[in-house]
Amino acid sequence: AAHGTGGAGLSNANEAMSGFDNPALIGQTGDSISMGFSVFMPDRQVDMTALGATAPVVSDNNVFAIPQVAFTSKINEGMSWGIMVNALGGMNTDYRSGPNGAGGPQTVDLSGMIVAPTMSFALGKDATIGASLLIGYTNFRVRNLFGGTTGFNGTTNEGSTVGYGVKLGADFKVADGISVGAVLQPKVAMDEFAFFKSFLTSMGFTGDAGLTLPNIAGVGAKFKVGNNMNVVTDLMYYQWTSVDVFEFFGWDDQFVIKAGLEYQASDKLTLRAGFNYGESPIQGGNRTGNGGGDAAFANFSFPAISEQHVTVGLGYKMDKNMTVNAYYLHSPEACQTATTSSVGMGGPPAGTEICMTQNAFGLGLNYAAK
Repeated sequence: AAHGTGGAGLSNANEAMSGFDNPALIGQTGDSISMGFSVFMPDRQVDMTALGATAPVVSDNNVFAIPQVAFTSKINEGMSWGIMVNALGGMNTDYRSGPNGAGGPQTVDLSGMIVAPTMSFALGKDATIGASLLIGYTNFRVRNLFGGTTGFNGTTNEGSTVGYGVKLGADFKVADGISVGAVLQPKVAMDEFAFFKSFLTSMGFTGDAGLTLPNIAGVGAKFKVGNNMNVVTDLMYYQWTSVDVFEFFGWDDQFVIKAGLEYQASDKLTLRAGFNYGESPIQGGNRTGNGGGDAAFANFSFPAISEQHVTVGLGYKMDKNMTVNAYYLHSPEACQTATTSSVGMGGPPAGTEICMTQNAFGLGLNYAAK
């Protein structure tokens, strides 16, 4: 449901999965279960002709199915518990002809999941707090990334790690029709990949090589307008520099604004729309940690550069217990161009361009016992 409002959901308990955005919200979802999936379709392109490639190259892998499931239940009037499971996917590029002149296909594939056992506690009738234990699993595979015929300079590498973290949340009713939510999620402690650590060390890296979620904080609000409309908005902060790997590859910290509308068109139908904006953490001209690369070149295999997207969605109440939620998302093309030399990373003097366009849609069911 939150995807339909541009991702805004820190103070909007629409379904059991809302507890993944803010653990405090499961105090409002009651005894419910939600299941859903998204189909994520990113188009990625890299133009590295300055390094010897004959033409821009498009990533071959561009359709990903990402499932999720959640369950929540009331223990008593002041306590609730639940568990959320959310897959992480779409973090993959598969360039069938090596964009930097390598002798074969170049692949990076990062995927995983988070399991989040959650509790919430009411502090009176207008305030709720919550906490989730985050149990993370990540699988990372690289092939032919910087030359040779496979892997890192001639090897195929793949590994899996696990990690642990917490997410803390709160939700407050501050006036009739107005609520405010907040979350704080310290960096998830994730094991390192030995092969990735070895590769980065050869480039002068001296930090922790764990690929993990950074420090995250956010505040959000919901405003009721008239009898049929809600306005929802979130402001999120992602401290990418709290993760040594992202800082090494030239990522900036990031603020993301999310805003959306929900309109109750009838007793059964809710219509949603939203907008999401955050300046790309990867900028051409950013220097990588070894001082030898432009971030737009260094991140060609992981071009997380999209800056905005728009969404539409709906909820349809099939009966008193079952609701269908759906959304569609479009993120227009965003590009970053290397403006400084990357010779120290084996790259071109300047001019490498990475681009991304995204589309996604999702469908979910939420059953709430009445």
